[in-house]
Amino acid sequence: MGSAVTGPDPAAPYVMEPLGADGIATFRYRAGTVLTEAIARSAMADLGILTNGKRQPLLADIRKVKTLTREARVFFDNVTDKFSALALLAGSPATQLMVNFFLGMSRPKVPTRMFTDEEKALAWLRRHVV
Repeated sequence: MGSAVTGPDPAAPYVMEPLGADGIATFRYRAGTVLTEAIARSAMADLGILTNGKRQPLLADIRKVKTLTREARVFFDNVTDKFSALALLAGSPATQLMVNFFLGMSRPKVPTRMFTDEEKALAWLRRHVV
């Protein structure tokens, strides 16, 4: 991992890392984040800047997210033109339950999986670099 960079707002509820040599974009959400539609929109705008508008695989580290709102889930369902694959990195049983609920309620238009191991998530995402 490279050194972290934040979006335009250093107080943003997430940190985005420099695009890896493997073409994978990584966002890490800060502890206690309630992932709202506004935060989701901001993250996707920053993703577009990070990748220069190119669809890249995305690792979303949501291990510290408190919850995901319905509006954010609906938004994420419709922005799959921003990334080629999505690996959701979950930690606690509560976060894993949230991801399973998200995946059960959604019909992702790009390959999407939950992982608890970051290296396995990255290996899977490398197969989806466009």
